[in-house]
Amino acid sequence: MKKFFATLLLLSLYSMLSFANELMIKENKEYQKNDFDKAIKYFKQAQDKDKNNPMINYNLANAYYKKGDYDKAIDTYKIVLDNTQDVNLKSATLYNMGNTAYRKQNKDLAFDYYKASLKLNSSDIQAKHNIEFIQQEQQSQNKDNKNNKNDKNNKDNKNKDNKQNHQQSQQNKDKDDKQKNYDKDSKDNQDKQNKDDKKDKQDKDKENKQDKDDKDDKDKQNKNNQRNSNQHLLDYFDKQDKQSHNKAKEGEGFQRIGASGKTW
Repeated sequence: MKKFFATLLLLSLYSMLSFANELMIKENKEYQKNDFDKAIKYFKQAQDKDKNNPMINYNLANAYYKKGDYDKAIDTYKIVLDNTQDVNLKSATLYNMGNTAYRKQNKDLAFDYYKASLKLNSSDIQAKHNIEFIQQEQQSQNKDNKNNKNDKNNKDNKNKDNKQNHQQSQQNKDKDDKQKNYDKDSKDNQDKQNKDDKKDKQDKDKENKQDKDDKDDKDKQNKNNQRNSNQHLLDYFDKQDKQSHNKAKEGEGFQRIGASGKTW
């Protein structure tokens, strides 16, 4: 990069040509002092006297370039190309146009200007260097773009994987939650069933107990009834025995002893 910008200093070398009149001497003095506004003023005064003079326009374009007015510099360089047959001047103009285009960030156009300059002057080392510099820069840019693209693809793939993993994780979570809810419902249903079974057992045990109690009560009642019936019979027999006994006792005074001495 330092070598590239060092070549820009050659602009002043291309403009250091001999002029016969005092006005051109003033123009170059102001240009050398880097007072480009004054240089432009004098160059334009000279241009008014000789509008298509290639050397005047060449120096005016260089002053525009140094000031940073690149659009006016390009337009003025084109006037030079249209009004000279000097191969060296054309080559120098095209080289300076390449520098101007590069300053405007138009590297493709700068590359074309440098190649055109080199075609007219194959010994121009600065033009060769700038062509190589732009090629290396483009290769580096392409490599950076490729790396950025790969990084973007990797990032996109990573984001895609993360998204898929998140979706899978969410699906697994939903599935787990669903299974947990199902297990909970199953447990609740089982608990309810166990509770109902326990209640049914309790009710059945209670019913069996009641049936047993009823049976015991019935057996007890039957036993009491049997006892009462037996007692009644005993009482009846006792009464009959008592009555028989009483009759026997009452008949004792009427017994007679016969001749045989037997009772009857």
